[in-house]
Amino acid sequence: MMAGRAIVEVAYGEGWDPGRAAVLGPVSSAVAAARDAAGQPYAVVLRQEGSHGLIVAHVAWERHYLGLWVYDARGRRFLEMDLRRLAEDRLFLAHQRGWAYEDGMPEFAADAGRVTTRLWPDGSGTRIVEPRGDKGGSLHTTADVPEERRWFPVPAFGRWQGLFAVLGFPGADSCELRESPQVHEGEPALPNWRAPQGMRPRHLNELFTAGARFTADEAYTVRDPIEAGTLHLPSGRLVARDPMYRACEQDAGFTVPVAPGSYPVQLASAGYTAEHLGRTLVIDEYTAVRVRVSERPAVSWEPALLEGQDERLLRDGEFHGFGVDSGTGCFVDATMAGELGERFGGGRAAGTWKENDHGITIVDDPATGTNLIAYPSGRGDGSYPVWIGRDTDGEVACFVADMLVLHRATPTRTARCAGH
Repeated sequence: MMAGRAIVEVAYGEGWDPGRAAVLGPVSSAVAAARDAAGQPYAVVLRQEGSHGLIVAHVAWERHYLGLWVYDARGRRFLEMDLRRLAEDRLFLAHQRGWAYEDGMPEFAADAGRVTTRLWPDGSGTRIVEPRGDKGGSLHTTADVPEERRWFPVPAFGRWQGLFAVLGFPGADSCELRESPQVHEGEPALPNWRAPQGMRPRHLNELFTAGARFTADEAYTVRDPIEAGTLHLPSGRLVARDPMYRACEQDAGFTVPVAPGSYPVQLASAGYTAEHLGRTLVIDEYTAVRVRVSERPAVSWEPALLEGQDERLLRDGEFHGFGVDSGTGCFVDATMAGELGERFGGGRAAGTWKENDHGITIVDDPATGTNLIAYPSGRGDGSYPVWIGRDTDGEVACFVADMLVLHRATPTRTARCAGH
């Protein structure tokens, strides 16, 4: 592809309709250029003259996203590339998947060879090969991808030769782009793609609002928040972790600090009724934990991140969270995270260990005035996100660790919130 003086036809629209082999919702280049400048989504379809294969580029700069889909002559997608605009002039290849089809195989056939690569800006990455021989399964290895195949220049609008360079096609500089004769706008159509987005927080204030109701597998009613104690943060850097872990990356604390001081911690719970052996049981579950930095309500939310974590690299539903293997999470100041974690795990907290009926444990260090507040992690082990709530002035109002018990639930009624 791109051999010699290749001519490439360019068309713009909402996407590509493989069933009709046509641009979905065509728009003019002027409309596409305006969307590009505004960061709004649009698609570019590139087809070399005389070729039945094509490239579809999905552009959404507001979401820092450029996605490439490459189709073969039979209309089967055989390559996907997910690039993120991490700098004004540079794209990072975050994810790539390729399929190797044999003759007659349909698109995405289960027995087609697949290679999935996930990369991170620190030079690390993973590679998954499927299926692994005749027995199926998969082979997981590190991804050996050089820097020049991780980072690419951001193509200027209309200068789509740069996309061929991203794909590794030779002769990109020598190709000639020609706009498709179909430059008029077609019938309005909804895009058949969207830019990936990491997990977003849901109804976090309601988790602490007594009387709020949710519908999930059961009908839940939120209880009064449980006062878990006062957390002392002499450095203002909050750490969320499994207290049983040894020293880990979380111990540096989140990148957004608060003023050094002491802050109340609350454990949220919600309950439902269930029938068992002719008896009606009331079952409560712990759903979230909150560090209240101020009395003002949170009106906006953002993820609490560690140094080096980048929300722009997340794919659909992903989040940066803290891992739990002991069924317990904790909040603690960055200056004593490792030390107090060892005391918690080793039982070396004589005279400074307090535990209540809700599974909340406080480990104090009188020498530094620091403490660790441990709490049950919802339904057990896993990974859990922490969100920063900000008030109307943009100041930090709280941190919330969501145990994801009610993340997908539907609110059915919200009682008036006290405090938050």
